Amino acid sequence: MTNLAQPIYLDHNATTPPLPEVVEAVCETLRTAYGNPSSGHRQGEPARRLLQRARETLQSCLDTSDDQFVFTGSGTEANNLALRSLARHGSCIITSTIEHSSILSSATRLQAEGTAIEIIAVTEEGEVDLHALRQQLSTHHHAAVSIQWINNETGVIQPIREITALAREYGALVHIDAAQAIGKIDTAVEALAPDFLSLTAHKFNGPAGVGVLYAKQPELIDPLCVGGGQQSGWHAGTENTAGIAGLQCALELRYSELHEAIAHMAKLRGTFEQTVLDLCPWVRINGLKDRRVCNTSNMCFEGIEGQALVGRLDAQGIYCSQSSACTTGRPEPSHVLRAMGLSEAQAYASVRFSFGVTNTQEEAELAGTVVATEAEYLKRIFT
Repeated sequence: MTNLAQPIYLDHNATTPPLPEVVEAVCETLRTAYGNPSSGHRQGEPARRLLQRARETLQSCLDTSDDQFVFTGSGTEANNLALRSLARHGSCIITSTIEHSSILSSATRLQAEGTAIEIIAVTEEGEVDLHALRQQLSTHHHAAVSIQWINNETGVIQPIREITALAREYGALVHIDAAQAIGKIDTAVEALAPDFLSLTAHKFNGPAGVGVLYAKQPELIDPLCVGGGQQSGWHAGTENTAGIAGLQCALELRYSELHEAIAHMAKLRGTFEQTVLDLCPWVRINGLKDRRVCNTSNMCFEGIEGQALVGRLDAQGIYCSQSSACTTGRPEPSHVLRAMGLSEAQAYASVRFSFGVTNTQEEAELAGTVVATEAEYLKRIFT
């Protein structure tokens, strides 16, 4: 085992490295627009203008005719705010077994407080069961639906337009967790017309610590934070202007070359997968083959311990993960893979690799070769 000359970071679904332009935007804001945007004096004006520009950028990039955006401290916070608001206005919240932990944990808490929660199954390929969704919608009138557009572990793209249309057919509210979708697929919000949509900057080379909740009807928001008049009372607390500046910069950079970025990540993922599968034909990919996001590969190395593979790759400078960064460290296998029908052993044998715009073709080829070599080694050890 030898260390690579340079580390290869393949965990972009967990977080992405901020681009140099983003770092500069954050630093410049801290230097010049440090005033409180709620202040009436002159120093608050640059911060107020910055927030307005960020809203305009969100509006443009997400293709929506309004700028009803609430800045939060993370995507998790945006998801919690969305679910709390759905609970207040829907008779029941319908979600799926493969949602992000911020949705499932929030649903569990709301259920303990008296909110009706229904969790529907998914297919073996990781797609939401539309028949089960229709059944629940027909049972619970004026319900609410919360679905993750792209799964963070498998990269499976949900049929979000069909899901939204089905929910509308029954008069249900809709929340879309778009954290993994922004900057990786076409995300025209106007065409979907969800009631809520959440995202977070650090998934597309922006800074951590800033999320966004789009609200078609802001009056539906049930605030998590109160005590100030910021953001029209929808989310109290002084805005993280530096983080929001980084968010705006990252959005502008990604959407100025969106199709090129998608093609680049897809090529890297394709090269990597082909290299691994050519050398290890016994490895299989978890999730829909033709409906996965451009950058994500979740592979089952059946017969070996996935954590052992992650550890050996880490020692060589290839950074990947077994599941969501929000659940790593728990002894349980991935709830997403188990919900898709994988056995406990298969789930433990699975590893997620996620590419980003900063990766190169050379890295994809090299990583594929090293992963295959280490997998073959471990297979001999474990068998």
